[in-house]
Amino acid sequence: MVRIAAFILSLVGSLALLGSAAIAQPNGNYYSITLAQPAEAKTVVRDMLVNCDGAVCAAAQGTSRPAIVCASIARELGPVTAFRAGDHALDGEALAKCNAKADTTKIARR
Repeated sequence: MVRIAAFILSLVGSLALLGSAAIAQPNGNYYSITLAQPAEAKTVVRDMLVNCDGAVCAAAQGTSRPAIVCASIARELGPVTAFRAGDHALDGEALAKCNAKADTTKIARR
């Protein structure tokens, strides 16, 4: 009987944790990105699908640090004017480092 109670308690705890993760990011948009120029509606960057509506983009959370994700997006989609990962926004210095990775030749070909 004790084993069953322990199992039920652990199951309820697991469901509570899963529920709170779903509440934190209900639409799966962990990253909020604003680009200097509009981009294609859907682009894959570092195995993440980045959805854009003009120059405003969003993506689900990846496994890399936010600075690396920002640099990868700048490399693929062009300069980033604002980048937010969850509740943390990159400041001016971090955005400058992010944009140093932007590939202007790809942008010119678009």
